[in-house]
Amino acid sequence: MEQVKSTVQSHVHLCQTLFRGMAENRTLMPWLEERIWPLEAAHTPETLAVSVILSLREIISTGSTGLLDMGSVQHSTTTVNILKESGVRAVACNALMDRGPDFIKKPLPWLIKESEETEKNCEGLIQYGLAPRFVLSCSPELWQWLETKDRNTTRTTHAAEAPSEMADRWIDEHGGNIHLLDSLNFLSPVTLLAHCVHLQPKEVDLLKKTGTAVVHCPWANLHLGSGIADIPALIKNNIRVMLGSDGAPCNNRLDLSGETRLAASLATLKAAPGTIDGKAWATISSTQAAEFFNFKNFENDTIHLSLTETEEDELTRAEDKQRYLNEIPRAGRVARVECNGRVIYDHGEFPTLPKLPMSIKEARDIVWNRALALGMKP
Repeated sequence: MEQVKSTVQSHVHLCQTLFRGMAENRTLMPWLEERIWPLEAAHTPETLAVSVILSLREIISTGSTGLLDMGSVQHSTTTVNILKESGVRAVACNALMDRGPDFIKKPLPWLIKESEETEKNCEGLIQYGLAPRFVLSCSPELWQWLETKDRNTTRTTHAAEAPSEMADRWIDEHGGNIHLLDSLNFLSPVTLLAHCVHLQPKEVDLLKKTGTAVVHCPWANLHLGSGIADIPALIKNNIRVMLGSDGAPCNNRLDLSGETRLAASLATLKAAPGTIDGKAWATISSTQAAEFFNFKNFENDTIHLSLTETEEDELTRAEDKQRYLNEIPRAGRVARVECNGRVIYDHGEFPTLPKLPMSIKEARDIVWNRALALGMKP
């Protein structure tokens, strides 16, 4: 048994886990428009609860005790209540979206009310965060409202993810997504941008100047054909980097060890092997994220990882021992997880998670059929 550092899922969509396998073989915008947005809009509070509980089972049992959730547009208190019960550390965000298909977008006054209700329900280990979905789904008025919010509140959005996104006229006129977000006063030391695959000239300098952080989601970027972020260049410029699994429908796994392994391998395409060693990746996936989110006493969270006799022997001879531990798949290998002094996983049992309100199949059938009724094509 090896005790290892707990990790932090710095960008995840708990509401999407129920859609795993339902949205394949698409690039970002068709993936959103043809599948994810109608499926998210089809959630009831009960089906959303199933998705959140399934997500947390997977996240906790693979060794993460902290997360940032970019939730769906509505039913946010359902997610927050389950997070509070679960015992994990989290930043909970309701997705802000007043542009897009009629079936999912909401007018700004409605979004403000939903945000206020979400924030009111966050307490203890659960913090509130602001999450405009991305530039294309938010009006200028929404960005103006965000400027009125507490500048110490964590804020996040998707940015520079896919080529199709970068072709938008508003983004192009500003010279890139990061330049546009800067003009909207969104960049800051408490801002976390997901992806940043297609950075334009001088945007790395902007990230550095404003202290804005980046969360790398390598499997999602490959799954959707978005590209490979230049993480070594960001780290070289002293930009804080974290890791996330994004959503299960664009990843199929919520095990952060898989992200760490892929990120370390992809980095060798941008810089020499070993430029970012195992210790650095362990910091990126755990303590660096915990410090960014101000997760207090995170260093005391414990993960007990079962190793085989062969793995124990291999570990003693490994040139980069931390990388070896980082890349052991955690699914089925984590024996026990403690968060903030509380056992939240123990040999296959989740003592803090509520029971599913319905079967997984029933929940999947409900969202699929409701999405079809909204106009989603089979």
